[in-house]
Amino acid sequence: MALKLTKDFNGVVFAPRKDEIKPGGGVLYPRVIELHCAGEESGTLLAAFEYYADREPAVIPIFRSTDGGKTWEHLSDVEDTKNHWGMRFQPVLFELPKQCGDLPAGTILFAGNSIPMQAFAPDNPPDFVGTELQLYVSRDHGKTWEYRSTFAYGGVPVEYNWDCLGPVWEPFIYINAYGDITVVYSDEKPHTERILNQCLAVISSSDGGKSWGEARLVVAIPDGNRRPGMAIVTKLPNGKYFMCYEIVNDPDQGIYFKISDDGMDYGDPALYGTRAETADGQFVGSMPYCVWTKNGGPNGTIILSGKRDSGWLGLRDPGKFLVNYNLGEGPWEQVNMLVSYDSRIHQAGWSMGMAVIENDSKLIQLAPTQMDPVLLQISYGIGVLETNEN
Repeated sequence: MALKLTKDFNGVVFAPRKDEIKPGGGVLYPRVIELHCAGEESGTLLAAFEYYADREPAVIPIFRSTDGGKTWEHLSDVEDTKNHWGMRFQPVLFELPKQCGDLPAGTILFAGNSIPMQAFAPDNPPDFVGTELQLYVSRDHGKTWEYRSTFAYGGVPVEYNWDCLGPVWEPFIYINAYGDITVVYSDEKPHTERILNQCLAVISSSDGGKSWGEARLVVAIPDGNRRPGMAIVTKLPNGKYFMCYEIVNDPDQGIYFKISDDGMDYGDPALYGTRAETADGQFVGSMPYCVWTKNGGPNGTIILSGKRDSGWLGLRDPGKFLVNYNLGEGPWEQVNMLVSYDSRIHQAGWSMGMAVIENDSKLIQLAPTQMDPVLLQISYGIGVLETNEN
């Protein structure tokens, strides 16, 4: 048995206009979820992405589809209502499947990176707090948003900013085995110790995101060079948690993963994890995303995406997913992706989002794709998921 993924539909969620954006690509870093606990609105798709509009403060737009992804409309914006700095980078959406604290099932959680515009200026003092990962909640399925808490603070958004407080990046939300709201994120604060560069940290809340426990490092490679980041977690049918991530500055390239029993303890942080690759050494590289589907065999299938194939930059038409039928064990196989783009364009394919939808019968994939050599749009593809019995 194997996964059969047949492309069914493709389109564009949003295409910016050059006269409305700051210089550059305009959009990036898309995420998508399907609502399951929304009553009559169950089945609705919500998408979020970075949008570099030529106005301040920045916001993250939320788009909605009520027809399975065929058409999209602007629904709302998530603003930084705590600091009024601007909600700029790395959005993530999550629907609570059960009550957490005083938040009922169906509450939508949003996390993103709030950064003041002046944090990008080179003459800021080194102790200026320039990155703040904030949690917002929506009690009406994404129409309105309210600030809930801040779970991580960091320095100015400058990589390798040695001897200064490092930034925090790239949150991802899930529920751990204890029923707590959990976030994994990239953390450069430990790099002032020199033995660590960027790390992955996990933090959890047992009261619905009002307060947070102590953060713990889950991938922290003690060579002062390698930078694990962009972690995504999906829960497997055996109750374990599969976490994929990139490791920047790693000569082997590729996407790595670790598996946890409870979604908090991923083993020795100093260990790289396992690189996902086929029996003949093929892999995907950079900016991963992963989901699990019940299709493909008795253990279902883990689907893993990355910006490029086997480290090479080029036209991905189509590129390849990696898929695994044994809960992450053993070799992976390749399946065609649902979007096409030229990965030689710097930000095309940058951190694509995915979700299984329509009772796990389809997969939707969102990606920033090129409109011209610089300008990007948020494109998507929808594919039918089946189990090939042959």
